[in-house]
Amino acid sequence: MNKLIKKYTIGDLKKGDVFKITGFDESCGNFKQRLIDLGIHKGQMGQVLNKSFFGPIEIEIDGRKIAIGRGMSKKIFVKKFECPIL
Repeated sequence: MNKLIKKYTIGDLKKGDVFKITGFDESCGNFKQRLIDLGIHKGQMGQVLNKSFFGPIEIEIDGRKIAIGRGMSKKIFVKKFECPIL
């Protein structure tokens, strides 16, 4: 039985969602270097801190708060985790 697995990007997530980075859109060479400069790598865990209707998306990775543009957020593929609210 084949199960459809939804691919998420950071742009698809909501405030408070926890994620693990699974890959990047590699169509632009400068994009990957920009992520490395920001300290964003495949396999890292993070959380969406703030996502308003307009403007950048604020995420936290390894205790660092990073604001990324919406275009960039659509190029970072993630696995979304369902975490209970404490």
